Amino acid sequence: PINRQEPGWLCETVATKTALVRIIAVLLAMLHAALAITAAMEKSPTFDEPTHLTAGYSYWLKNDYRLDPENGNWPARWAALPLLWSRPAFPENAAWNRGDVGRVSEVFLYRNGNDSDRLMLQGRSMVAVVGGGLCLLIFFCSNRLFGPFGGLISELLAVFDPNLLAHSALVTSDVTAAFFFTAAAWSYSRLLRFLNARWFVITALSWSGLFLAKMSAAAFLLVASILVAVQLASHEPITLRVPAFEQRITGFWRKLIVVSGATAALLAVVVLAIWTSFTYRFCPFPQNTPARDVWNARWNACLSDRTALENVVGFARDHKLLPEAYLYGFAFTNKSAMFRPAFLDGDWSNTGFSSFFPRAFLYKTPIPVLLLLMAIGIAGFLRWRNAWKDGSIKTIGRDLTKLSPIWTLILVYSAFSLTSHLNIGHRHLLPIYPALFIACGACAYFFRTRSTMMLFAGAMLCWQIAESSFVRPDYLAYFNQVAAGPKNGYKHLVDSSLDWGQDPPALRSWIAQNPDRFGTGQLYLAYFGTALPEWYGIKAKSLPCDRSAPKLVPLEPGTYCISATVLQQVYSFRHGKWTRQYESDYHQVLARSIDESDLAHNESPTHDEDLQRLRFARLCAYLRHRDPIANVGNSILIFQLSQRELDQALYGPPAALVP
Repeated sequence: PINRQEPGWLCETVATKTALVRIIAVLLAMLHAALAITAAMEKSPTFDEPTHLTAGYSYWLKNDYRLDPENGNWPARWAALPLLWSRPAFPENAAWNRGDVGRVSEVFLYRNGNDSDRLMLQGRSMVAVVGGGLCLLIFFCSNRLFGPFGGLISELLAVFDPNLLAHSALVTSDVTAAFFFTAAAWSYSRLLRFLNARWFVITALSWSGLFLAKMSAAAFLLVASILVAVQLASHEPITLRVPAFEQRITGFWRKLIVVSGATAALLAVVVLAIWTSFTYRFCPFPQNTPARDVWNARWNACLSDRTALENVVGFARDHKLLPEAYLYGFAFTNKSAMFRPAFLDGDWSNTGFSSFFPRAFLYKTPIPVLLLLMAIGIAGFLRWRNAWKDGSIKTIGRDLTKLSPIWTLILVYSAFSLTSHLNIGHRHLLPIYPALFIACGACAYFFRTRSTMMLFAGAMLCWQIAESSFVRPDYLAYFNQVAAGPKNGYKHLVDSSLDWGQDPPALRSWIAQNPDRFGTGQLYLAYFGTALPEWYGIKAKSLPCDRSAPKLVPLEPGTYCISATVLQQVYSFRHGKWTRQYESDYHQVLARSIDESDLAHNESPTHDEDLQRLRFARLCAYLRHRDPIANVGNSILIFQLSQRELDQALYGPPAALVP
């Protein structure tokens, strides 16, 4: 009989209602997709979305792979699938001939007569389906490990996680990669125990999806190797089942032979899937197109260092082992990861920070998830300590084997992240979050009858839901209390961790709600993104952030709207802190370009690229020492500047150099 005085009776009740639990799980997954897509409807396309959607459409429409090959072929195709019904006009211009994906995507979405918002909604809706599927996958895995209640705990954490909600409706490959990393690890671990047609097909689909979703899929090979080692070291047999035949395989060498054969077959399927995705064609495009010259130059740059990995890629290209676009995408990703500007906690680097991802994880993981992980860690440690004292070493071994797809994925991918120089966003940690949520389901296993733990888990779930609700719809800009909340996120991380160009609609609303601020002053905008502000009715003078500006724009008193990534000067030509060398260079170009009579009014018509970049960098350095009057969407900072403050920013002693 169930003691209904204990909260644990709820676990038993839920466990006996299998159909009800599954219905709840499906409804929660649908809720996640709905929350993600409705929030995304209030946001403009983020930096990478136009290129992904345009590239995916070109794959279907043109059977051509010149655009954006470094990102996943499958996610781009999946997102662009609805466009085959609406058939928007596709630009075939000089940019297309060169393979200039940035220009092609801009024309496709904003200058070709297409409904940009509708196209983006269609693509985002497809990704939201993957996000909902990921929540169901998390439930399935946790349910198998820790029972129905554990499965629901894990799924609830995922459904309301701000980070998953932020990316579950963006036309990118991040959530898709998280789905396939989890599915590949789980299905392969099952295949290593139950080698049958069902698990082979599921594993083959998962592996194929992963290698077509993200170039970081190569890290999974180490996950698979560890899973094999765990299986071979365990005493559990492999149940081999084929039509009209079943046998239990035991012994190290016999298991190794069977596993090696199955894994080789899986890799063969992956190679076949890659060729299929590129329609069994080596060349990405017809050879007589101008894009070939561009690609040859890019190939030379990607293979310039002649490292061992680059030599392997070059060998595969020369012998046509895989489609050229796929190999180029891998080479490009590898090369770009070696040198990429990054910002972290007020510091800048060209090669990244070893502490970037640990700190990003600490800042952007909701506190209730961190507390649940700590509780599970303590409970697991106590369980293993008691088992060790009692001489039950096999208990530890069984636990490690049972949980191997979880801890291997977390450890390997975390280690992979620590060695990465590509510190552009917390989103690159998304593949470990499903495993973490699954691990949190263990609280239903460890503390099933303890009222205090049940109350603790319930409180953490309520906290998670509250965190998600308070930050909506600004999920991408979520930061926890360790980072002092979303309003202070720009002091810690930028780019896709916070400001990915998603907030022109929010800026438009803020401008409409504050018309009094623009009565006498100018409105300036320095925007980090690929969406067009004018598409959203924003009439502002564009601040010259780089050499592409047509002229030196006079800076006058008014309202300055600056994206967080631009404010931190991560990708500018004079990036990082304002230094004495920058100050010296600034005074030199001032002396060369502007005479004394122009200084007071800041109206020189001279077009000087150095002055343009240095002046804006100095302005940003000044503004970094001020608090904004508003923080729109937590990603666009608003400053009000008078003439006196402008003079101080451009000609006074720089605050960054004052002792």
